Amino acid sequence: MRKVRYEEMTFVEAQAALVERPLVYVPIGSLEFHGCHLPLGLDTLHAYRFCLAAAQRTAGVVLPPTFWGTRGHEKYEGSVLLEDATIATLMRNVLERLGGLGYRLIVVTTGHYPQVQGALLKRVADEYMATPSAARVLVLDPFTCQPMTPQVDHGGRIETSLMLHLHPELVDMARLRTQPNPFRGVKPDCVEGTAEEGRERFQAALDSFVQAVEKELASTAGRENRS
Repeated sequence: MRKVRYEEMTFVEAQAALVERPLVYVPIGSLEFHGCHLPLGLDTLHAYRFCLAAAQRTAGVVLPPTFWGTRGHEKYEGSVLLEDATIATLMRNVLERLGGLGYRLIVVTTGHYPQVQGALLKRVADEYMATPSAARVLVLDPFTCQPMTPQVDHGGRIETSLMLHLHPELVDMARLRTQPNPFRGVKPDCVEGTAEEGRERFQAALDSFVQAVEKELASTAGRENRS
């Protein structure tokens, strides 16, 4: 398998990967309540797995995941969600540094689905791209790339299936039978989640995600060749 985890590379390996393809994935999610049966880091964990899988197909490198996110189920137990301005400053600094290192396409991959986070990331990306010599930034939510409907839920059948596929060791379906009010804050259809559905959804979303990245890579190369 291709080595893609940036934090595991020497600077020599990172430079070689940059020369091969100046592409970097930046996974971001949240620490947020997802019911009694799913991990708080679900949004980030699956964004990271999408990036790792995509990089095996497109080349490029994957930054360590960012667990800090904004807005969502902040009133529920365990959620650690930050102010918009904090996330905006963090991401702006990340984009500026990556562009300075020579990456030409930065794929910011959000696994946290409240519209405000996606809109915030796109605004930060647009502001950064308006600066001289900026890299291209593509903000993607893997599940909205794919054709299967419904595309996503919160702690319901879809996210439960995804975690049963990606991280079965972090899912405790038994708690849905033993905890009082087990469906508070999540969809009751979570009991229908299966690893097989998670695998199918992950693969469908990954295929569309990679297509979007490859399309942007081709577009970026075309613009730079014309300049």
